[in-house]
Amino acid sequence: MLRVCLLAGLVAFSGTDSLAWSQSQTPPPSLRELAESGDPEAAFDYGYDLTFPESGEPDTVTGRYWLIQAANEGYAPANAILGVIYRDGFGVDPDIDRARAFLELAWSAQDAIAGHELAELLLYDFPDERAAAIEILENLLGDVDIGPVASLTLAESLMFEGSTETEFARAVTLARDALDRDPDLARAHYILGIGAAEGYAGPIDQAGARRAWNAGADASDSLALIALAETWLDDGWGIPDPVQAYFLYTVAADLGDSDAADAAETLGRTLDADGRADAEGRRAAWERRLGWTALPD
Repeated sequence: MLRVCLLAGLVAFSGTDSLAWSQSQTPPPSLRELAESGDPEAAFDYGYDLTFPESGEPDTVTGRYWLIQAANEGYAPANAILGVIYRDGFGVDPDIDRARAFLELAWSAQDAIAGHELAELLLYDFPDERAAAIEILENLLGDVDIGPVASLTLAESLMFEGSTETEFARAVTLARDALDRDPDLARAHYILGIGAAEGYAGPIDQAGARRAWNAGADASDSLALIALAETWLDDGWGIPDPVQAYFLYTVAADLGDSDAADAAETLGRTLDADGRADAEGRRAAWERRLGWTALPD
């Protein structure tokens, strides 16, 4: 899923300030000096720059120190970043309990990004807290920036952890909403395909499912690629085409999906040299259509 971080902006000096500096020869305070003066926003910016530099090696120890100083002053973005750092183990040993504590502090200050990160942490690392995670996501749906991602995360939870037709149908609605608000949320295509294939939001529509999964495949969603590949191996979807399935599995495998890699290896053993060459040709044509010279990151 999407990991998002917003940085506080730094205010540029005006021309008058620059003239005054040149006349007095007194430089403006550095970011570090502002941080040392007790400015929590400067402490956050300085700690973030050290932890996630644009170039060079990160200084996670010093950076984390300044982030903690900002967090101690109640600066919500600092709590949010520290939650991510401890969740992912960036420069520290992973600690999901500490990550949760930092994210809860940021969310209590109405930091929407932290709220989404907290909801994901509760869903994936604290399964008994699913109800709390869903409540957070429901509260985020109307947020202009985080709302589309929250809608998709909630759709995934309802589709894969739900148990009723009502939950599955709402998952489809939420996925469509997420995609309408942010067309880059490719995973929504996968959920829409499931909804069409299973008839969760209307009659079963295999053609509609394939269209949705094709859209997800074109956007490099590995699950959509796998789902699409499986339809080409199932005679319930029409005439099977193992060459098409093989090429789709190989793309998903190259995107890092280990299940797709296993499926491609197994299926590849059933194809002769001409079949594998055909699959490579189809893949090359597909990449040319999308304007790819390499797989997207």
